[in-house]
Amino acid sequence: MANTDAVADPKQQPKSQELEAGCCTAEHGVQQVQQAQLPPQRLEPPSLPTSGPSVDFCLALERVMHKATWTGMHATQEALPPQLLQAIVLGVTPILSKEPTMLEIRPGILQHRVTIVGDTHGQFHDLCKLWELYGHPSSERIYIFNGDYVDRGAWGVETLTLLLAWKWLLPNYVYLIRGNHETNMITRIYGFYAEMKAKYGTAAKGLFTHIRRMFAHLPLAALVEGNTLILHGGLFRAPPRKGKGNKRRRSGGALTLGTLDDLRKASKGGQDPDPERSVKNTIASDVVWSDPVNTPGLMPNEARGCGTVFGPDATESFLSSNGVKLIIRSHEGPDARDKRVEENRMPSVDSGYAVDHETPSGRLVTLFSAPDYPQFMAEGERRYNNRAAVLHLTAPDYATPQVESFEADLPRPQAESYYDVPAFTEEEEEELEQQDADEPKAAVQETTATAAAATPAAAATASVDAPADSEAVVEPTAAA
Repeated sequence: MANTDAVADPKQQPKSQELEAGCCTAEHGVQQVQQAQLPPQRLEPPSLPTSGPSVDFCLALERVMHKATWTGMHATQEALPPQLLQAIVLGVTPILSKEPTMLEIRPGILQHRVTIVGDTHGQFHDLCKLWELYGHPSSERIYIFNGDYVDRGAWGVETLTLLLAWKWLLPNYVYLIRGNHETNMITRIYGFYAEMKAKYGTAAKGLFTHIRRMFAHLPLAALVEGNTLILHGGLFRAPPRKGKGNKRRRSGGALTLGTLDDLRKASKGGQDPDPERSVKNTIASDVVWSDPVNTPGLMPNEARGCGTVFGPDATESFLSSNGVKLIIRSHEGPDARDKRVEENRMPSVDSGYAVDHETPSGRLVTLFSAPDYPQFMAEGERRYNNRAAVLHLTAPDYATPQVESFEADLPRPQAESYYDVPAFTEEEEEELEQQDADEPKAAVQETTATAAAATPAAAATASVDAPADSEAVVEPTAAA
């Protein structure tokens, strides 16, 4: 496939940044007015081919959604009707469900370049700029996106949809790793569900149901050419050993480091990778929530309330024991690094990239790809004006990254923060709790009806009402 430059609408320029609080800690943004909207214009969504997305479809979808962001929030349904969004989600879900927990990618045979992208957090215009700079997905290059596609930024719907469309079209050249924001509960706290409701009204509930089920199928990590491990948060503990009575042993203090083989065999974590709900979610929770520190050891992550913190010694042990040379993680923007307590300070990611641990066997680095982040900040807070970065891996070893960075595409269209409003009502919260209680009882990962609905023709005409929770997808342990 030939490379095609991204289509740019009006250039953008306000500011964006981010912060990572604990697993269940709500945080409030402040509405930020940024740029006058363009006059209303007619928006024609692209027609989804009966065989699935084409290159022309993906490029047209990018263009029309870009125009819609400059027209106003109301234009989202014009550019991306709910039936089209549902068709894309249902079309890509069976592809993701067949992928293992840890992808093992071997680009060396064809000498393809592999580009790694960190958190994007609903900053759609910066994603478009990224592709303008480095090329759209194609059969000539491989992209691996390292989680956190939604929340905090104002255009999570657009960002996620475009990534899913390209994944559906090029499943062996576009890979989507799961982040801590690709979960049921976190998207209800940090804005994505509120964004869905604001843009899609009564159709949002059904659409969100399909999306959260799709999240449960995202892989947790990718191993490139056996040398470079990509995962969202960081290192993980070994699987818990079941004690007498089949109950998990609980203990404080140091943890036992897991292995690549443990990761291969792990569950993808279901809709909410919570080890308190099920011990099979322990590795998934660690992978999406963990953080590096400068102090030795592998310990529970007290700051976040889940995951681990791990020192240079743990990184060295993992690298040397598993034959890995490089670990690429994301998960922390400039604000998260800035707000660390003094004893846990780590290098700044204001350039989009930081080397956190350098050991005899290799390195652990943090990659962040949302520039001028977070988009919404409290009044009076200092903006970080950070750059974003991507990493290119090339032959022969795919373990020596080339770093490229870029500034935000500013100004941005006028937008509102979606996480300074209640994400869901008490009734919806009760419904969610009931769903969580019922979910382990569901025995089927993909029903025949869901697979049939994944065809473009069926999905495009299907109702967007929420499917019954009794049919909720439960993600089984992926094969090695």
